[in-house]
Amino acid sequence: MVTKVYLIRHCQSMGNLGGRFQGRFDADVSPDGQKQLELLGLRFRNEHLDAVYTSPLLRARKTAQALAKYHPVDVTDEPGLLEIDVGDMENLLLSQVAERFPQVAWDWDNAPDQCRFPGGETMEEVYARVNAALDRIIQGNPGKTVAVATHGGALRNIWARVETGSPEGLRRSQVFGNTSVSLLEAEGGALHWRYTNDLSHLPEEMRKPRMYYRFDQGKGAEPV
Repeated sequence: MVTKVYLIRHCQSMGNLGGRFQGRFDADVSPDGQKQLELLGLRFRNEHLDAVYTSPLLRARKTAQALAKYHPVDVTDEPGLLEIDVGDMENLLLSQVAERFPQVAWDWDNAPDQCRFPGGETMEEVYARVNAALDRIIQGNPGKTVAVATHGGALRNIWARVETGSPEGLRRSQVFGNTSVSLLEAEGGALHWRYTNDLSHLPEEMRKPRMYYRFDQGKGAEPV
């Protein structure tokens, strides 16, 4: 019995647009983000969905509502899907993070599984929380097809589990684009990807390049 889980990163938020390390700061969606949602909803218009789950943050909730727009399903909050609690770093400009928190910035660049966010979570805690939420969703929907709206940090932790079975997989995990669609299949306790990071519902000009931000280099970013 195969359970299909569509994993979708939220649309572009105002924090993404402004180059901020959002964490759980509850920013609204950007104008481009709203356009992404319209196209995402159309992509799923003819897909069968038995349930839709979301992180409670606004940027994810609006993404979940777009997924459910053409379906007679409710959107269910799942707090385990929340973005990383980055504590004192929340909503800082990316350029400020390395200045104020050099050790965390180094860990993020080189060993993200060792990150301990001041006043927030450790990455090991995030890994356990997010993947426990994924397990609850799978166990509650055997043989069904569900959609999940969540965050870039959460998706990286799921990717690390599927590909490596360990938080250390974060050291080579993918960065997921805004409204990217990934299809995960669960069967007999095993997880495997059908595909990841699909942005085919967006026109080329709306597909922002996925970049690994390195705080020590101060170059381009894909904000959390």
